[in-house]
Amino acid sequence: MALRLSRRLFFPVTVALLAGCSVSALDMEEPGIDPSVVTGSIAPAPETTPPAHLPVGTDAMLHAMVAEMGEMLDGAPPLSWADEENGVRGVISHIYDDGTCRRFVTTRESFDGISLYRGTACPSPEFGWQIQAFEAV
Repeated sequence: MALRLSRRLFFPVTVALLAGCSVSALDMEEPGIDPSVVTGSIAPAPETTPPAHLPVGTDAMLHAMVAEMGEMLDGAPPLSWADEENGVRGVISHIYDDGTCRRFVTTRESFDGISLYRGTACPSPEFGWQIQAFEAV
């Protein structure tokens, strides 16, 4: 009979002991516990200014323009570019030397139509050539 009683008490006593151990581990007042790791306490992301929205394909256009930049200034033939991955292509018809930057005129053809753009690309010590302005004409 004592054996039955010990079997019946074993499970409830074990659960009570384990529950006591787990509750004591969550004491937030105890030094060494980092309260920032509590679920739902993720700090909001700092507000940043969104980057200028550039249409898909401008990276491919910029790479083509930079590769041919020395030869294309002052009346060179138009330069075709394509972004096969996104299905975008175009033709850079003019590149103008603007001191350190280059102004350009290009078309952009995609599933939504053909558009004409004017833009400016400038060198950056950290990132190479970057598009500073890109607007539809």
